[in-house]
Amino acid sequence: MQIQIIFKLTRPFCVPFNYNYQLQSAVYSKLAEINASDFWHDNGYGDKNKFKSFVLSSLKGNYNIIDKHLCFTDTVSFELRSPVFEFCDAFQRSLELNPHIKLFDTVLDVYGANIINKHINSNSIVFETVTPVVIRSTLPDGYTLYHSPADEEFIKGIKQNFIKKYSAVYGECPAEIEVNPLGIHKKVVTNYKGTWINAYNGRYELKGDSKSLEFIYNSGLGIKNAQGFGMVKIISE
Repeated sequence: MQIQIIFKLTRPFCVPFNYNYQLQSAVYSKLAEINASDFWHDNGYGDKNKFKSFVLSSLKGNYNIIDKHLCFTDTVSFELRSPVFEFCDAFQRSLELNPHIKLFDTVLDVYGANIINKHINSNSIVFETVTPVVIRSTLPDGYTLYHSPADEEFIKGIKQNFIKKYSAVYGECPAEIEVNPLGIHKKVVTNYKGTWINAYNGRYELKGDSKSLEFIYNSGLGIKNAQGFGMVKIISE
């Protein structure tokens, strides 16, 4: 399930290039208004590796770059998706009770909130990233190694992460999926709370049962989905 939140601006709204943490915090703050943040923020699904069950897009709209800031000029929007109906329902209720979101020091008035429930009926689909995909490994010395789509560990990591998320939500292991990177992938470096994260934009052909592909569409590819990574859109199915 998807929910697209749209704001109509009365004056320019500027954010720094790296705003993932602040946007994620704004989402949790809205859920807290209806006492729904404890589960989604503190707990989530799974035992050892907690899955927050949603994927967050970047901010979208017309903007100018001024002093290393993105300055949106007329409207700005972002999107949330989740394979769990209760998440989108809770966020929608928070908007109905209080149609405002505070991002940085600005209170934005909600102009619209569009709910979409996209169903995938194909067993083969081409996705393109809306936000870049992150896969990493932690080496024995504690060093974090980020993988690129050219690495065998990247595809392995996507599959393993999908199994963990799917199993956490549904309580059963999914059918196997096939992941094939297509074309050239572009590296994107993002600072999240002082940590630099390497991620990659590009296209992927995925094959598997339709339930698995729909789950990926709603939950994202790779890790750190709730931090604004791994959202995909459908190019062909």
